[in-house]
Amino acid sequence: MLFSKGLILFYIVYMVLYTVFCLSTKHDVHVVLGSADETILGERIQAAIQYIRSTDNPNILFISGGVKNALAGANEMTEAAKAANMLSTDKLENVQIVLEEHATNTAENFVYLKRWVNRNFSQDDLPELIITTSDFHKNRAEKIFQGILPDVTPTWNLSKSSCSQCWRDEEIHMKNVPMDIYRATLMM
Repeated sequence: MLFSKGLILFYIVYMVLYTVFCLSTKHDVHVVLGSADETILGERIQAAIQYIRSTDNPNILFISGGVKNALAGANEMTEAAKAANMLSTDKLENVQIVLEEHATNTAENFVYLKRWVNRNFSQDDLPELIITTSDFHKNRAEKIFQGILPDVTPTWNLSKSSCSQCWRDEEIHMKNVPMDIYRATLMM
């Protein structure tokens, strides 16, 4: 009889702990922004893998990026597909991979992310967002993110880029941020 009460108590405690810790576990959604440059894309994928390995939360890897050149052939692989090919299954166990293959710029990356989050999570269960991009790209990406998802504060995971010219190019791209946000909001 004592064993039965102990077993029942154990079961009750187990179910309470399971409910508190497992069912209420927040997911981390790791967002990798695409790049037409495969070296930069590879740096971002490696940074995301390192970050995911350092966390315990259930992980979703959301890789975003289409084909930027409208004149590209129909057989051209999207940035998201190229990034997924850079992954090795042994590097990421128990990680769900989501490919978003329509975005052609950073603003569209975030519009498609917002749509996906709204379709897959309730307002009470929104995931933590970790945005992986290059160090040179962070300021522009952050301004665009704030324009598309103003009520969300993501964590930024930055890859160290080997592209020295990219820092100078960002100055040019920063001028386009308001128009990029405006055009992207028309898609929402």
